Amino acid sequence: MVWLGWVFSLKKERKKNKIGKILAILLVILVNVWMAEARWVAVYRWLRIGQWVVTVWLVAENKEKIKEVLLKVVPIWILIEVFLAASQVAKGGSLEGIWYWLGERRFSFGSVGIAQMRWGNEAAIRAYGTFSHPNSLAGFLLLVWVWWKEETRLPAGKRETRIWYWVVNWSAILGIILTGSRTVWVLALLTWILETRNKKLETRRILGRILVVLGVGAMVLGLLGREYELKSFLGGWDSQSWQKRMSLNMSALEMMADSPIFGVGAGNFTKRLGEYQKGSFYWLQPVHNILLLALSETGIVGAMMFWKFFKRYWKKIDWWMGMIIMVTGLVDHYWLTLPQNTWLLAIILGILG
Repeated sequence: MVWLGWVFSLKKERKKNKIGKILAILLVILVNVWMAEARWVAVYRWLRIGQWVVTVWLVAENKEKIKEVLLKVVPIWILIEVFLAASQVAKGGSLEGIWYWLGERRFSFGSVGIAQMRWGNEAAIRAYGTFSHPNSLAGFLLLVWVWWKEETRLPAGKRETRIWYWVVNWSAILGIILTGSRTVWVLALLTWILETRNKKLETRRILGRILVVLGVGAMVLGLLGREYELKSFLGGWDSQSWQKRMSLNMSALEMMADSPIFGVGAGNFTKRLGEYQKGSFYWLQPVHNILLLALSETGIVGAMMFWKFFKRYWKKIDWWMGMIIMVTGLVDHYWLTLPQNTWLLAIILGILG
């Protein structure tokens, strides 16, 4: 009886602890919303964060069933996105029609602010797929490609001869090339090098693979490229990309200095940006760094709350996938702001966590 009483008291104590934690989280959210200049934006943003957290938990609870479905869906997903991406680059603009309803934005080569890439005088639109920006598509393709390859890998010593595997594999590589995201290019190349080293392939085969990727990339861009003189036009890759990112980083640091504990409010970074950017330079974008974005919007308390939840799943994630998320997250914001990327991150954490 004494033992039963002790067990009952333990359960009661745990229940009280859970209620205490929930109340503490709600208090942090309420203070963060109260401090936000655009409070309804902060409320909406916290609701989306709640969706994300629930998704991670639900996937973790049903990971085997979800993994089984994803292994069938992901290859089709990759092929459709890459088909659309290649068509956009070939046409020099969006395809529209049914693709609009799947998420494709409307644009052409001359549209203001559209991402482009250039090789000498050969210029092309960077592939968007159904995403809002090529970098977002690139990060998505890289992470889902690495996960899918890992899950479908044959046992050591067996040669890969599946035609379907190679079709999906090379489609993902083609899509990554067409996005023009140089950070993701480097990470994709390192992924392949690591894969070949893990298979203990000789150096010449590793170099051969690298040359094949570079050759395919050059051939594709040569076939799909459109001849434009961009020196006096909009420019290829954004030559001010680094300066823009550093300017946003400085603005985020200043926001953190003004509101270090609870931040400026979830989703309020761009709302407050005009107060912090200096001179005539102005770029209305979230800071391209997920750590600075979380700290500036939710403060130290909010960031610590996220980390406590995050590390429960993060410690079980494959180290290279974790590296991909961190490296791309330090130079862009899409893992925290853009729907396709946030849902993918939630699913990956849930499955691997």
